[in-house]
Amino acid sequence: MAPRIGTRDRVLRVALSLFNERGIARVTTAEIAAAASINEGNLYYYFQKKEHLALALFDLFAAALMDVAERPLADPSNLAAYAAYQRGWFDVMWDFRFFYRDGSALRAIAPALRDRLPALTRKGQSSVRRVFTLMRHYGLLRAADEEIECLIANIWIVSTYWMDFRHGDGTPVTQVDLAWGLRQVEMLYWPYLVQGMPA
Repeated sequence: MAPRIGTRDRVLRVALSLFNERGIARVTTAEIAAAASINEGNLYYYFQKKEHLALALFDLFAAALMDVAERPLADPSNLAAYAAYQRGWFDVMWDFRFFYRDGSALRAIAPALRDRLPALTRKGQSSVRRVFTLMRHYGLLRAADEEIECLIANIWIVSTYWMDFRHGDGTPVTQVDLAWGLRQVEMLYWPYLVQGMPA
């Protein structure tokens, strides 16, 4: 028998699903409460407004992202391990896609996110730096330290904003879009690979 999910966790799951599907600006707290099978007053006991929902989901997102970012590579001498590592990042991106797609709406609804983003950015970039350093150590990447720093910055910018760029109108993001975004990131570091990235 599956463990019972508490009301707060159920609300977060429902909110994440609705935000991913329709965009945070288009979903009301009344709709979230109805989808979670509770009344709106009960929802406010846990989350008084959408900003609090967004902040709680951001904590889950940050934990999932860092779990992937800090995961040891199965075989750091094998380029396929790095391809799998990057796909792990994009899996998290897919699970929390409204954070990437709804950037302008999020800045308006949850301005407190601005205070949380810099720490996540520093930690995430540190993990990417570790991976690129490993790639260079095993002869898979040909790049100087300053080139690696530029790659990290550019990859972070593209990873963060490609979805907002492609779907800034809030239309659904598909698996086809996800493959497109992955391709944009891959193209940034392909010129530095000693051999091509495996399919």
